[in-house]
Amino acid sequence: MLDPINPHLKAEILSYGDFAQQCYDSFDNTYSSKYYGNSKSSKSSLGRRLELLRSGRGYQPKSGYSGAWMGYIAVCTDPKEIKRLGRRNIVVAWRGTETPQEWMQNMKDILVPGTLSQSTQCPDIQTTFKPGVQTEKGFLSCYNSVYGDSVRSRHSARDIVVTEITRLLNEYKDEEDLSITFTGHSLGAALATLSAYDIKQITMKENDRKSIPAAVFAFASPRIGNLAFSEHLQEIGVKVLRLVNTWDVVPKVPGVFLNENMGWLTRFLHWFPWTYVHVGVHITLDSSRSPVLKKSYNPASFHNLEVYLHLLDGFQGNNKLPFKPSGRDPGLVNKYADLLIEKLQIPSNLWVRRNKEIVKRIDGLLVYSPTTPSPVPLTPRLLYMRPSNSNSLPVYNSSNCNCQILALS
Repeated sequence: MLDPINPHLKAEILSYGDFAQQCYDSFDNTYSSKYYGNSKSSKSSLGRRLELLRSGRGYQPKSGYSGAWMGYIAVCTDPKEIKRLGRRNIVVAWRGTETPQEWMQNMKDILVPGTLSQSTQCPDIQTTFKPGVQTEKGFLSCYNSVYGDSVRSRHSARDIVVTEITRLLNEYKDEEDLSITFTGHSLGAALATLSAYDIKQITMKENDRKSIPAAVFAFASPRIGNLAFSEHLQEIGVKVLRLVNTWDVVPKVPGVFLNENMGWLTRFLHWFPWTYVHVGVHITLDSSRSPVLKKSYNPASFHNLEVYLHLLDGFQGNNKLPFKPSGRDPGLVNKYADLLIEKLQIPSNLWVRRNKEIVKRIDGLLVYSPTTPSPVPLTPRLLYMRPSNSNSLPVYNSSNCNCQILALS
C-alpha cells in the first residue's frame, strides 16, 4: 500500500497531518504577547476549525487550553464518519518544538531507562517499561515530568492524557469498535509515539474486550529510543508510520552515528546510551521533486510540516514515479514561510491574525490588543509546558462543545 501508495491511505495520512497542523495554527508563539504559550482558539472555535477541514469533519476536540499549549484530543462523533471508518476513532494530536524550554529538552539526547509517573487522577493505572527499554531523556521528561513550582499545572502531560483517555474509554465502553490514533510533528511525533506506547499497554490491561487498536502517524519524527523500545512497541501492536523528508536533519537525530543502520553492531551495542533505533515503517519524501518549492539551504525549510503535507500530496511511490499533486492547495506551504516560487504569487508568512491584533483606540492611537481568553478554574485536562514570561493561567471555556484537552506540564 506504500509503493505505490494507496490513494485512500494517502488521504487518511494527510488528514492526520492536518490534525497536527492545527496544533501549530492554534498556538500563540508571539513572545511579546500577553498570552504567549496559550492557544489562540477556544475549544468551540477549534471544533469549528476542524469542521472546515475535510479531514476533521465529524470530530470534536475534547480538551481546553492552557500554558504552553501542546495539543488536543478529538473524538469522532459524526455517525457518517463512524460508519465510513467502521469504528469510533479518538485522535491525540501534538505539536512540535516552539518554546525555549522545549528546545532545552530536545538537547538531552542520552538514553535513560523508561519510568512513568503515577497518574494522580487514576492512581490504579500504571504502565511499566519492559526491562531494557530506554528512551531519550528529554522526550520522556516532556511527557512524564511534573514541575513542582509550576503555576500552570500540577499534573504531568502523561497524567492528563491517561486521565482523559481513561474517561473516554469508560464513556464508550459499550462500543465494540473503537480505535486511538496518535499524530504529531517533530517533538510532537516523539510524544505521540511515547503516549501510544503508554496508552496501548493501559488498554491491554484495563479492558476485558479485545485490545484497542493504536496507530501513530509521525511526521519528521526524531529517533526516540533503543532497540528494545522499537521491538517492544511492535510486540504490543502499536502501528507506526513515519513520514521522512530526505533533506530533513531531524529524523537523522539523535543517534547520528549509532543507529539502526549499523547492522549487527546495533544489537551488539544496544547497551550504549547513544545507540538509537527508529520505530515502525516509513515513507521517504523528497522536497527536491516538487516543482513549486524554491531551492533552499535553510534546514527549517525541509522540516516544515506544511512542506511535508505538500510533498505527501504529490507522492505516488518510489522516486521513479512522477510528482503528481492530488488536490491539496500548495499555497498552504507559505503559511509561516517563504518557500514557494515567485510564479505562484503567494505571499510569504501569510497566516496572521487580523491586523496582527492591532486595534485603533477611541483616541485614534494604534495599540496591540490580543484576544483575551475566558478564565476557568484550573483542571488537569490540559497539555502544556511552562512559558517563561507569564505567570497567569488564562484558559478557555467551552460550555457548548464536547471537548477534552491534551496538555503538557
